[in-house]
Amino acid sequence: METVRLRRIQRPSQVERLLDLFISRSDLLPQDSFQIRNPGELPSQLQVIIVRSKREGRVWSCWANSLQMSLFTCEMSLARSRERGSPVLLVNRYNELGELTDAGSWITGPDGLWQRSAD
Repeated sequence: METVRLRRIQRPSQVERLLDLFISRSDLLPQDSFQIRNPGELPSQLQVIIVRSKREGRVWSCWANSLQMSLFTCEMSLARSRERGSPVLLVNRYNELGELTDAGSWITGPDGLWQRSAD
């Protein structure tokens, strides 16, 4: 995949869109989940993670329902995306206590669904 195109995709607004697609198509959240866009409405532990993530160039998305809250942070790996010929997302997932519950690389498969990458 050409570097110029990947750099365009790597812009925060594009990575945010990819993260939203990843969350909506990955069946990671219960159906009744809703997005929280205002960081001031989140627990302080998650606010700290958001500030740190922004400093590191990562984007974030937070979702909740009556039982749980999940914060996702994400960046696109330029090197892995170039190797694979498709965007590779590095995604971290935190619970409402700010504990890292999952981390991994994700890529879209031939069916358009996101799959965890082996590397």
